[in-house]
This record gives sequence, C-alpha cells and structure tokens, in this order.
Amino acid sequence: MDTFVLNGSSKIAGEAAADYSQSVEAPSIPEARLAEVVDDILAPLRREAGYVPAWVTQTLQGIMIPNFVLYIKKAPMMQAALAYIEELRDHHAPLLRAANMHELRLAFETRNMILSAEMKLRASLMRTESRCSHFRLDYPDLDDENWRAWINIYQDADGKMQLEKQAFDAWPT
Repeated sequence: MDTFVLNGSSKIAGEAAADYSQSVEAPSIPEARLAEVVDDILAPLRREAGYVPAWVTQTLQGIMIPNFVLYIKKAPMMQAALAYIEELRDHHAPLLRAANMHELRLAFETRNMILSAEMKLRASLMRTESRCSHFRLDYPDLDDENWRAWINIYQDADGKMQLEKQAFDAWPT
C-alpha cells in the first residue's frame, strides 16, 4: 500500500476543496452541448483527409527548437516563429486526423503543444530583458525596474490570448 505524506498547506487545501465540493451543486450540462463536445472530441477519427499528428509535431519542433528561437532570442526571429505557429494553430490543428484512439490522443497533445509554443513565444516577446534561462540578444541586460514580474497568460471573454505583467510581490485579488 502506498503512503502519501501531505505537507500542511496541501492537507489544508485538500480538506477545503473536499468541504467546498459538498456545498455546491453540480452544474447541469444540456444534452445538446454534451453531444457537441463529444462530436468535437471524436472529429479527428472521422476525418479521412488532413494532417497526421506526427507530421504537425515535427513541423512544430522545427520551428521552436532552433537556438535563435529557443535559447538566444531576438524579436524578429520570434515574430517569424510566431507566424508559423499561428499558421499551425489556425490551418493545421483543425485538420488533424486520427486513425485510432492512440492517434486521437496524439492529435490533442499536438494541439496543446501548439498552444504552449504560442504562449512561450508571446511571453518571450513581451519580456524585454534577459533573466535566468530567458536570454534576449536584443535585450541582453537584466531589468529589475520594469521586469521583476511574472507574466500571466489568460483567455479573455472572446477566447483570445492575453498577457499581463504581475509584480513578484503583488498577488491578484
């Protein structure tokens, strides 16, 4: 039998989550919406033409792995990489196809990798300094005055990616 040791804050958080779950009503999801979600999830299995996840993943890796995008960054190269990522997001990801359940999983992983690459590039473009493993050739110096901050990424009401700076010592309410 496995034994799990929780630190104090994990135990408190777990207990609070359990208590909260007992006090809220489970949301009701209309059958039509559930059918839409299932249809969306299984769409790559029904697609006869499109892109296999392995090809899109290899293309994505070719865009993100070069040193001038991943390690030694500068705006023009990251903007070019972002244009390719947007192309994959808008025109390739919607056409991913899967021959079986394994490829279906890979299709969703590939879509998530595209999203992750977009977040990384947008955050790297926003951070106009060098800090830790983030090195900008066009901004080689540390800039504590402007960039002692996290970059929060979220989806706005229209579903668009938004980025905001949050000072290290300030927490949202």
